[in-house]
Amino acid sequence: MYCSNCGLKVDPEDFFCSGCGKEIKIKTVIKDHESCPSSFWGPNFTQTGDCSLNKLKKSIRYYSLTKFWIMALICVIGCMLTVYSVFALDSPKSHGNSSEAQDNFRKEINIQTCEKIATEYYGSHTYTEDGIYDCDDMAQDVWNMLKAKSINARIAVGDFESGSKSRIEDEKPVRKNLDSVNVGKISSYNYTYQDTGQLNSDMIDNLTHAWVLAEVSPGFWLAIECTGGYVVYSNENENYYHGLTFSNPKNYRSFLDLYRDWKMQTMDYENEKLFCNRLAETYNNASYSEKLAMKSSMEIAEDRLREKEQVFLETDSGLKALLRGG
Repeated sequence: MYCSNCGLKVDPEDFFCSGCGKEIKIKTVIKDHESCPSSFWGPNFTQTGDCSLNKLKKSIRYYSLTKFWIMALICVIGCMLTVYSVFALDSPKSHGNSSEAQDNFRKEINIQTCEKIATEYYGSHTYTEDGIYDCDDMAQDVWNMLKAKSINARIAVGDFESGSKSRIEDEKPVRKNLDSVNVGKISSYNYTYQDTGQLNSDMIDNLTHAWVLAEVSPGFWLAIECTGGYVVYSNENENYYHGLTFSNPKNYRSFLDLYRDWKMQTMDYENEKLFCNRLAETYNNASYSEKLAMKSSMEIAEDRLREKEQVFLETDSGLKALLRGG
């Protein structure tokens, strides 16, 4: 076999000419393969199906087409999954169902946590009716325990008496069927008189009990009777969902302090006003010379009344703001 470029004799197994470097075997093989002469492939060669290179080329074409169609099928399936995820999984209905299921699951977990805290707290604390350790203290403790579990809570006060016995002592189950009970929403007492806007001290004076309200789901609350160690659903006793509520123990203690000051300042202001009114009546009925003698006393009394009024109004404003915000 000779190189077609330089004429040098080459080995049939060589791929390139050792003289000029021209490619030999691939072109020769392909050329010879296309015609497949029997003299090259041997006396037993037939062109009907025994050409090895033809089989190789067919296999390569088949593999390429198969790979193309597999890749195309993968692309089509990927597009279909993308469309489904956008229009089906991302639909409002799908989001709504998922969100509702998550809310219900979270509410159930929060209710179980409230029941556990109430029961365990009751087992380690004692309620006393002499004011040494009463419902106020216990409500603040339970509020803190709920916050430690990342459950929003409020301290509530109302005008009803509650038994201090637990459900266990009364032989009532702590855990109830959620299908037959309800969490509730909070409604507040009217802490001012609607006609005058003045603080309703009669209502506040009748507040006799404190407990805790836990927000087990957004806008919905579960009452916890801290002195008895159990939860109270809204369909069991609505009193637990109606009262004055405070977002934390600090605000509750501030309310107690401010209201105590308000009561004292109200009495002081009213007494001073009564004194000034009587003094003014005496002044108005006095003679000219008596009025001259009383003028200084009247001015002092009026100044003192304005001071007491200012102090009272500041406390009154602060107390109302605290009650509005809780």
